[in-house]
Amino acid sequence: MSYPSLRACVVVLGALAACRGGLDAPGAGPAPDAGAAAPSPSVAPTVSAASAVIAAPLDAGAPDAAAPDAAAPDGAAPDAAAPDGAAPDAAAAAPGAGCKLRRGPLSLSLRGPALLWTPDDAARADFRVIFNRDGVAQHVAPALGPLAMPASSGLAAPGSPPREAAPDAGAADAGAADAGAAGGEPARASWPACAVASRFVFCMDHGGTIRRTPLWGGEGPPIGAGRRGTGISAIPLPGGHTLLAFLSDRKTSEGAVTQAFAVLDDKPAVPLSEEGSGATFVALSPWKGGALAMYIDARSALTPVHACTVGVTPEGKLELGPDAVLFVGDAGESRMGGALAIGADGPAFALLPASKDMSAFGMAAIRIDQAPRDDMPAVWSLYPNGLSPAPIAATQGVSPIRVARVRPTAREPGSPHALELGQLDAEGRFQPRCLAVEGKSFKHVAVEADRDGSLWIAYTTGAGTFIEQRAVGP
Repeated sequence: MSYPSLRACVVVLGALAACRGGLDAPGAGPAPDAGAAAPSPSVAPTVSAASAVIAAPLDAGAPDAAAPDAAAPDGAAPDAAAPDGAAPDAAAAAPGAGCKLRRGPLSLSLRGPALLWTPDDAARADFRVIFNRDGVAQHVAPALGPLAMPASSGLAAPGSPPREAAPDAGAADAGAADAGAAGGEPARASWPACAVASRFVFCMDHGGTIRRTPLWGGEGPPIGAGRRGTGISAIPLPGGHTLLAFLSDRKTSEGAVTQAFAVLDDKPAVPLSEEGSGATFVALSPWKGGALAMYIDARSALTPVHACTVGVTPEGKLELGPDAVLFVGDAGESRMGGALAIGADGPAFALLPASKDMSAFGMAAIRIDQAPRDDMPAVWSLYPNGLSPAPIAATQGVSPIRVARVRPTAREPGSPHALELGQLDAEGRFQPRCLAVEGKSFKHVAVEADRDGSLWIAYTTGAGTFIEQRAVGP
């Protein structure tokens, strides 16, 4: 054999040995799981088929009628806002990975903020939607069709429109079945979304009056005068009581300010926030035999996040615990919202989409332990860019805590927005599961978990309000 031929054989044998050594080398580990793959932070995620279903009508120039009613203050802001230098988390969710579509997306006959509600809270097997029609609750029982098996992707065919709801005979007890948009413009619901506590539903009319009416229909007296278009929250308390929280304008020597108030049953309102604050959001959750209240105070130079416990005395009066300033963020804006997230056990978390600094925007998770305390550290999950408003919702009373949040898909100004699903770990770190839906803008988000762990999400965009069910991995 000539020298060149011998040399070529040696080179080939050496290469084969190197390949084998690489395969057998310690620490190589198994191949990555394709279902858990995440895109590079610098690359915008690919849109799933379900995302394309919603994005198509949005891109077609559908009117943006999902903003608060014209009578309400603080209209919708432009989709993209400040800072554009933020970098997203390294562990970004992939489109559709980690939360397979089981039913939907279903276009509803009303467009506006939706309340997800189940007639049997113990079973939590099925969810319905309640819309606000100028202070009157309108029940909708979506006809979502057959349930897709968890093993199936469940994604609609690319370009196919969302299915419309059909009348559901089983919804007669809810007052009305949803007939879908029927190819036309959906009717417009009022802001804010209603709230349900025990056997009562709370809704605000266009003038700001809040009424507590029986869940299955009937009249109810006004129990609060809120700021038009701002959110309300209500929960049941032990002893058959209900607790309502809302925002209301008050005139002071320094001018008009917005405060958070609480109402026990139909008694007079009690201030939750300090006089002179600029409250922009309030939320309640059942908490250790009583309630936990959280409110955001967005001022011109800083954004304090407050929390306190709420109880009922033996005499039937509200008892407020000490007001704790959990966290102080950078300057906020007049529509700043958040969410109160609580698992089946363990701590609670106040969630705040806000600026971390001059160049970063994301979700801050502030832990609340046995009792609210001042100056708690925040665990941040950064977005690719800033967003205002930045809708967010979280589950309460189930573990793990699930979060539905809207964020930009990329750093570039004008990038599409995505509804991202994930969960919080015990320390408050956000663990992304998928980008469920992509579109130009989202105005409102609601999320609930059923007894099997599937997520029900309702979201409002410029094209309408949609509902879907997704199987979310651990």
